[in-house]
Amino acid sequence: MSSHITHSTISGSDANTAEIGGHGGRVAAMLSALALGFSGLSFYESVLRTASLEVYVPPVIHYARDQGGDVELFAIPLTVVNSGARTGTVLTMELEAENLRPDAEVKAKRYYSAFIGEHSTKDDEINRSFAPLSLAGRTTFSDTVRFYPIGNPLPKLVDDAGDYRFTLRVTPAVPENLGWWDSLWSKTPATVTFERTLPWISEQQLGQRRASIAMHAKDWKPSAAAAP
Repeated sequence: MSSHITHSTISGSDANTAEIGGHGGRVAAMLSALALGFSGLSFYESVLRTASLEVYVPPVIHYARDQGGDVELFAIPLTVVNSGARTGTVLTMELEAENLRPDAEVKAKRYYSAFIGEHSTKDDEINRSFAPLSLAGRTTFSDTVRFYPIGNPLPKLVDDAGDYRFTLRVTPAVPENLGWWDSLWSKTPATVTFERTLPWISEQQLGQRRASIAMHAKDWKPSAAAAP
């Protein structure tokens, strides 16, 4: 009788051990698969992820004119961010501006990224032409881009103070041999829409003195200086 009980107890213990071992093996396999998945995701994010370009515009931009006041331009400080792992290239930028005044003679015009840097008050200043921007993975570009009219600069869009709407589009370089995986995860080109207010306008300041006028967001307020 004692021998039978001992044998049954040993058999039950072996079965429990086998069950625990099998359960532990499944857990280990699941953990290994999970670790492999995280490793693959990390590799994709750090090495394989296609370029992802985003553009940011500050609350204040500037309106100015060139060539004696006949050619209007917008000087916009920009930050372009490549949040992808691969290098991304910005070929060009296009700005569409709309005059929101109901009785405006010109309702909308398009402008292209012509030069880099602030608008100078000197008419003999050397301009830095806009060239394609190459951004390595996880890097940024920050500078002022000056947008000039596409085609005939006259008549001008900005003829009075008021509100204006802008749509900025970034045109990236697209590889010819883009694979199906990259095509699946690729994003549409960066586009940002914003409105700015021109508080005043002066033909003399813009033309003869080559001044620039700040255009600000409606809810923007200058930062107050810190108290001493």
